Amino acid sequence: MPVITNIWKKGRYHYLTLDNNEKISLLGSIAQKYSLQFHTEITDTQLKKIKAESDFQRGRDYVTYLLSRSARSYGQLLVKLDEKQYDRKVSIKILAELKEAGLIDDARFAHQMVESILRNKPGGRAFLVAALRRKYISRELAETIVDDYLRDIDETDMAIQLLHGRWRYFSKFELETARRKAYNYLSRRSIGYRAAKAAFDKVAEEDR
Repeated sequence: MPVITNIWKKGRYHYLTLDNNEKISLLGSIAQKYSLQFHTEITDTQLKKIKAESDFQRGRDYVTYLLSRSARSYGQLLVKLDEKQYDRKVSIKILAELKEAGLIDDARFAHQMVESILRNKPGGRAFLVAALRRKYISRELAETIVDDYLRDIDETDMAIQLLHGRWRYFSKFELETARRKAYNYLSRRSIGYRAAKAAFDKVAEEDR
């Protein structure tokens, strides 16, 4: 049965060394809950339970901290926990609890993200879906939300908005060079050729 041969505190954590040279870090609240002290004996089963409980609380605190800084998707948070090398079962349990509490909501996150993109620097369907997919939103949810937003948005108006934001740059070039650069720019934001042409012609005419 493992025995604690050394224990010390640093900040919120207790650091333990066992007689088999295993080193463990636990939240202080967990160490106190189980009355862990110098020379305390722990069965392997107890040790596994204590470590799992501490990892859960630490992981939950970490995810809550991340969410306090900015909204994130379920997938983004799972990646963050993986990077910290949390056991996948512990990570899923943490995220399930926070999802149940309403702190993780991929649909809400996706809506906010699409609204922000369309408000600041819009893009077409493929651009928006790709942006959501990079945030680990499922393809089905991404496509559903994007289609809902784009239903009442005219693609040409969107292209005009984008060109107005970059026209100072494009207007420095000869007309056909400006057209080519503008089409390439709009294409990268998933604006179709017809809308790109109509928008360029309109903005160029306004400039003249």
